Amino acid sequence: MTCMETQRMITPFINDELSLKETEAFIDHVNSCPECREELEVYYALLTAMKQLDEDKILYDDFSMELSAKLEKAQEKIIHAKFAYYRKKGAMLLLILLFVFALNWRYSGKKEPVVIITESDFRLRLKYQRTREDPLDAALQTFMEKQEKIGE
Repeated sequence: MTCMETQRMITPFINDELSLKETEAFIDHVNSCPECREELEVYYALLTAMKQLDEDKILYDDFSMELSAKLEKAQEKIIHAKFAYYRKKGAMLLLILLFVFALNWRYSGKKEPVVIITESDFRLRLKYQRTREDPLDAALQTFMEKQEKIGE
């Protein structure tokens, strides 16, 4: 994520309007870029102070600590969402494995009857193929006969 993208996301982050993916990318960039972190702190202090003045609340002067708490809370939310995602995937995999094992167990007792072939019908098939008239061979034979007649 670039600094420009991060700076565009500062106000939506403060207003909790970012998705989890966007929040994760935003926090990763803010934690690694001191300029963006400073920009975030300034915007957070300004927006929070304006909001407190509009609501006639007492102004707090430790905005940095509030911002750190907000960032930590957002990171915890991301971690919990990832944990829930992987937990669901694991549960689904476990259910599929249990289903496969249940099917395997259910059909493992059934044996297919063994059929022993004492005589082969291969000769019969071979004889059928030899006696059968192939339309392509007949057409080729007719064509060859016509060519011989023309050549005479």
